[in-house]
Order: sequence, then C-alpha cells, then structure tokens
Amino acid sequence: MHKGVYGAGLSKSGALSIRYLVEKRTAPESILRPLRIGFCNSKKITKIAAGCGFSLFANNNELYGSGLNNFYQLGGAVNDRKIDRSEQYYIGGKKIALPTDSGKILDIAAGRLHCLISTENKIYALGNNSHGQCGQDPEKHQFVTHNRANDQLLNILLPDNAKVVKVHCTLDTSFLLLNDGRILSFGLGEDGQTGNGIKGKTSWIPQEVGGDIKGEKIVRIGGSADTLLAANENGDLFAWGLNEYGQLQIVTDEIQVDYPRHLAFKLGSIVSVGATGSSCIISNSDGLVYTWGAQILGLGPEVSSIPRPMLLDPPLFSSVVNEDGIVSRVFSGCYSMGALTTGGNLFVWGVNRFGSLALGHSDDQFFPFQVFLPEQVRNVSLGPDHSLFITV
Repeated sequence: MHKGVYGAGLSKSGALSIRYLVEKRTAPESILRPLRIGFCNSKKITKIAAGCGFSLFANNNELYGSGLNNFYQLGGAVNDRKIDRSEQYYIGGKKIALPTDSGKILDIAAGRLHCLISTENKIYALGNNSHGQCGQDPEKHQFVTHNRANDQLLNILLPDNAKVVKVHCTLDTSFLLLNDGRILSFGLGEDGQTGNGIKGKTSWIPQEVGGDIKGEKIVRIGGSADTLLAANENGDLFAWGLNEYGQLQIVTDEIQVDYPRHLAFKLGSIVSVGATGSSCIISNSDGLVYTWGAQILGLGPEVSSIPRPMLLDPPLFSSVVNEDGIVSRVFSGCYSMGALTTGGNLFVWGVNRFGSLALGHSDDQFFPFQVFLPEQVRNVSLGPDHSLFITV
C-alpha cells in the first residue's frame, strides 16, 4: 500500500513541490532530512524522477511536475512573451497533460533539461532538444512541449512497432529498453554514450545500441552521466561511454568507448546497475554490492580510485530492523549512490550537494549510511541537486 513521497536537497528551485519553501524568505535553501511532499498525498504516486532542478511524479493515469520549466521540461504551451525563460518554474506542483489516447503511464525518467514518459501506446519527451534527446529534429524543434492550439504532444516514432518497457535518461541522452531486450538511444553522444558509434553530430532518431549487447536480451540499464551499464537476462554485465576514470579499464584504455563492451567480472549474476559521473555500482543475486571507478566509492576517504569492483561489506547495510544486509537494488545519481535492502532500508553515500543525501547534514558521505524514513522505502531517484523517495 502506498504511504508517501518524500524529498530532500535544494528547495529553492521548487523541485520539492512544497510551496512555502520557495515563497517564505526565511525557509532554508536546502532540506537536509526527508520531508514529506504533501502535494502527492492523495495522488497515489508510484513513479518518481529527479532531474536538474525539477521533479516528475506519476501514478498509472496522471503525470505531475514541479520545479524549473525553463526549457518546458514540465510541458505547457509555448510562452511568446519576451521574458527570460529561466524565470519560469512551478513551485507547488502542476498536472502535465498527456494525450487522451496515451493509455496507462508505465515509466518516467528525467535528465538535465528533458524528460521521457512511457505509456501503453506512446513514448513522449519534454524539454530541451538541442541534441535531439527528445527524439525530434532539433533544427525544427529547439525544445519539445505541448502544442498551443490543441494541447497535444509529439510522440517519439519507434522502428518496427517496438514496445518499450523502460525509459532512461542521462544528462542529455535518452534510452529506451524494449521488451525484446534491445536498447534504442538518441541525443548527445560525444563521449560514446549513445553506444552505436554515432558521435560528433546530432542523433535524434532512436537507433539500436550495438557492440557486445547486440543479440543479447538486456533487462537492466543504469547510469546518470556519460557512462552506461547494462545487464542481460543471464546477469552478464556490459558498459560503454566515458572511461575517463577507468570504469572500463578491464577491457580498454580508450577514454571514450563508442560501443558496449562485456565486462567479464566474476561477481555472480548481476541484477541491478548504476553509474555516477566517475564510478560504477552493481548488485548481484546474492544481495552483494560492488563499486569501482573514482571519487567517493563507499569504501572510506582513503579509497578514491579502484579499477576493478570491490565488495562493500554486507554489514554496512545492516540495521536494527534488517540485520542481514542483503541488497535488492542499487541507485546512482551524478554524484551519489544508494542501496536498498530487502527489508526496505535505504543506505546512501557520495557527494552531498545541497544535503540531497537526506542524512541531516551537507557533508560528503564516504561510507553507506541509512536514510531514516518513517516507512519502508519502495523507490528512489537521486538527482543532481535533490532526491526523491517513495515509501510503502
């Protein structure tokens, strides 16, 4: 049963959908502990996505947003008035209209200045389209939003009647995971993050990611910046994109990896994956968590760079309620990581921008530390400047 939606981190953008935090001059700029978002109380929210200064919330039939709307990442009719669009934002939440023939909302995702929405019948994008990350020709559409005349949205055209089971955004790139295990990508690919060899030019038409995942049935995709991880149905691990911090050092020293490569780590069957801007995180079917790369890895302040996955001791994820420390899912933002246990306890670590780790302080966190919420955690979205949590 749904309990609540909570947020932490930068509040002055309006992304936390709590009006008084923006309107009241004495309200703090950042929220350091999880704060319940009253706007969501009656809406039965099951999906969340934290972008850069904006948030998306959805149930099966309705989509809501809050925060910055300077590139129409929350939709709305085009504003032709000669004002600075950066001043446009929603501080208390708004409903985002979807076409009536969309069907149920299946998934949502948020990038830097754009978002993706998957429904039963269509795939939509909103926001900045300068790199084609909204799946439209950027020469015709600088941004994608509602048509002022009929309040409709352009949908993303897919090849061969593909069915999407998950949408995923990194900063300026978009990914669609299909029911047959293929991944389609579009948007910025300068660091190889589109995974299909297309870089140095605009890539707005969804195209299949190739390399070592060609022919594999991919069931997981993760990553928040320019490095992507994926796992297939057998639990094999693949990676592509930026390799500046040695994330793919096991297979290559190239800084930019244009096609997915198989990472043959012997870590069991991989069930959950993620990547920050400089590091990677995975968990396996035994509930064990591994990290590698650079900067804050959850292994303490003395360990800032490792080329191969290192186990985070299971006791790090133990609590009074759940003492076994078995992790069911991992999460990543641009600067932080998280792990959710089978008992519904959430542990986080990393760069604590604006207190978005929700630990009650704004210091960086070098070891996993539990986020204290009044109910069990169901889902998490770690954004660049704020975080969202759903409890049950």
